[in-house]
Amino acid sequence: MKKNIINRGNMSKKTAEIKDYFLKYLDKINYKGFFGVANFYSVYNHLIDEQQEKLKKILQDQFNEFEEKGTIISLGICYDLKIIDYINQINESVIDKERWDMYGSEYKHINRLLKDISSEIALKFNGIAIPPTTETPSHEINNFTDYFLKTISHRLVAEFAGIGWRGKNELLITEKYGPALRLTSILMNMPLIQGEKMRRKCGDCRACLDVCKFLNNKHNLKDYRENCRKYILSLCLNSNVCGKCIKACINNRICKNTFINSPNSKII
Repeated sequence: MKKNIINRGNMSKKTAEIKDYFLKYLDKINYKGFFGVANFYSVYNHLIDEQQEKLKKILQDQFNEFEEKGTIISLGICYDLKIIDYINQINESVIDKERWDMYGSEYKHINRLLKDISSEIALKFNGIAIPPTTETPSHEINNFTDYFLKTISHRLVAEFAGIGWRGKNELLITEKYGPALRLTSILMNMPLIQGEKMRRKCGDCRACLDVCKFLNNKHNLKDYRENCRKYILSLCLNSNVCGKCIKACINNRICKNTFINSPNSKII
């Protein structure tokens, strides 16, 4: 019994040490963010086959150890909510694509920040960083499924880490920032204090579905994500990101009330 208490004490200490390192980074870059830890085996069992194989290739001989005691750290960095307003902004009946591109630029910037800090933490604490969604040129992608082997599902990790829940727009929704964040993950060959998966709190809200015909018909389409990808390309923005469902979620009055100052919020 004493050994279990000591082990949990060590787990708490190490978890707090890694979290504090991330906190200091957030202070330095002046962004808000989230930190959580998921059980490796739970995440692995819910990944698609291609991403399970990716993890096996990354871990190789360590895979069995990770199944037994491994964890995955989830890191999130939030957008300034002001930049979310730039998405699909209409000026004099014309879409302001210049402003919309500012959201796309911030998307890439936060990805780079996440790549930097996840690499730093992995190096310092002997982990393996899984980069955020890669900025693969659109001409190298023939179908949305081509992205599957580029990374793993960071939102799945964040779900099991207790950072947020899967929304109707299929994005991770947090209590204070909604879906306005980017995510990355770090594989850790050690037990850490893990979060608990949250229940969905979208309720009857349909804001994200109503703003996107593909999301609204996702159950009737062969793959709504491929329709979404082609729509984004048709916008001819500098970055292949849309964000309309994110803006709708953030600005919807019903959801706003659930995002602010929840006592169970994992916001750092």
